[in-house]
Amino acid sequence: MAKLIGTAGHVDHGKTSLIRALTGIDADRLPEEKARGLTIDLGFAHLELPGVGQASIVDVPGHERFVTNMLVGALGIDVALLCIAADESVMPQTREHFQILCLLPVQKLVVALTKADLVDAETLELASLEVNELLAPTRFAASPIIPVSSVTGAGLEELTNALATALREPDVVADEAWYLPIDRSFSVKGHGAVVTGTLMRGVVHEGSAAVVEPGGHAVKIRQIQGHSAQHQTRERGQRTALNLSGLRLESLHRGQVVGTPGTVFETTNLEASLEWVDRPKHGARVRVSIGADEVIGRAFLDANEETYVRIKLERPTAAVRGQPIVLRRYSPPSVLGGGKVTVPVAVAKRRRDQASRVEGLSLDDAVRDRVERSNHGIATEEVCRLLGRSPQALGDVFERSVDSGALLGFAGLWFTPSTFSAATVALKQALVSLHDASPEKLLFPRESVVRAAGFKWTGKPLDRIVARLVEQGILRSNGPQIGLAERAAQLKPAQRQLLDRLEACLEGAGVAVPSPGEAALSLGVPVQAVEAMLRFGHEAGELVRLTDSIWYTRNQVGAIVQRARQKFGSEPFSAGEFRDFLGTTRKYAIPMLEHLDAVRSTHRQGDLRVFVHTS
Repeated sequence: MAKLIGTAGHVDHGKTSLIRALTGIDADRLPEEKARGLTIDLGFAHLELPGVGQASIVDVPGHERFVTNMLVGALGIDVALLCIAADESVMPQTREHFQILCLLPVQKLVVALTKADLVDAETLELASLEVNELLAPTRFAASPIIPVSSVTGAGLEELTNALATALREPDVVADEAWYLPIDRSFSVKGHGAVVTGTLMRGVVHEGSAAVVEPGGHAVKIRQIQGHSAQHQTRERGQRTALNLSGLRLESLHRGQVVGTPGTVFETTNLEASLEWVDRPKHGARVRVSIGADEVIGRAFLDANEETYVRIKLERPTAAVRGQPIVLRRYSPPSVLGGGKVTVPVAVAKRRRDQASRVEGLSLDDAVRDRVERSNHGIATEEVCRLLGRSPQALGDVFERSVDSGALLGFAGLWFTPSTFSAATVALKQALVSLHDASPEKLLFPRESVVRAAGFKWTGKPLDRIVARLVEQGILRSNGPQIGLAERAAQLKPAQRQLLDRLEACLEGAGVAVPSPGEAALSLGVPVQAVEAMLRFGHEAGELVRLTDSIWYTRNQVGAIVQRARQKFGSEPFSAGEFRDFLGTTRKYAIPMLEHLDAVRSTHRQGDLRVFVHTS
């Protein structure tokens, strides 16, 4: 497994010199760094460790003016190499860097007591006691403290062995979605845009698709390099350079993140779980260090959960679920707390609202928890956003949950059985109100019903929900309209009599049914009355509308289909043959065929049709 070692410590405590002594690589890469003798930006090297293999080393700045760059290097390291000069011992930036390490997920620490050649045994022992005092109240209390000299080489072998021991852990999970915070971007002639960073999770493969956020730029990994060599893959913890296709250099900058589509999110609101050093006031302006970015934002606390914070950012950044994050005060920029992102793209909520909680839950339980929270149903994309996962990563979870009956899915809209039952009750209540207000109606436009119930269902999810409730005998539907199956229209006797006469008029005419105006003349009633009865008969399922002027009773259509099936069987037939079979004109034949297509009694085969087999 690839590993990342990150240095930390006060300015001029020998971090860069120690890395040079260990690896032979000068991690100061900028001219101004060499001129001033201090590390300004991140430097990188690599080291072969026994039983571990090649480990990457990130040399971070120690000067207080460059703490932001230190945070970029510290986020995601596997073991921290805390450098403390024996002749100066614990200094202000030592404490600040150590405080930051305590807030990050890093679990292993090795202390290098540098410049040991400059002090006597008594001073070295005193420095060791002060370091032990610094470590004692933290999880790093048992960390090794090794005196070293970059000049004489004393202690370097012992330090190398201590780093190797700290890094011997289980291998990376290869199918974890990968992401890489971009700390540099440049162009290589003949290759195009290149970005560099430390791979924070998973494995990146040459040729794989990726996305760069913020910006939503779809790219492809053209080539991969690491430590001046070309690779087919790179693993978590390795310094990595990615040659990207599909994106110009002008669209790239430090602070963006490249990674698996559906894993990296552009956001201006995120939720995090933090351990606080100094909990800020609700709404306080803060500096947010995430990936290779620092963003200004405001921290909104939770009234009931001390570790929770929602951060509203002043500009977009990229976030990944589980990504390390550190908050500092806006001014002076002292450390407030650190932890990890729990919801990459959050929504605004009041301070007393329940905080999002998925920590400690299995992925299956986390998905069900998110679905359970929404009484209106929740889309796949929203679940993925809230959990910071891709649809592919959650596909098996949804499938298992459906198979077990824990979730109900309607074309990408998800409910638990209890939330779907509650939604059904709300829909029925909305229909009861509509039926009570208009007792003569059996059906109402379904979008109006959905809005009245307080939902926003549309399209295929609404189609599937209606189909389920019709199947359960709760609703009746004619397609665009729905009503309660238990409700019967309350027609006055005169209205029922008129509808019966209208249906007799249509059936008596055979295939060439009269238009509404012709039916009105035949029955001796106003055309408006006939049109009202046609609408009611359609809603009640007693009449079938082919066009505004062609209406049949349900019995008529059923009889036509039965005779046509007997005539044509499973053989294809043309519109002309169907017209001749009816003994009428195209005026009636074509609308009837289109209706049969729509209700899937027939299907097209080019210019021909065939009746669908029914068992």
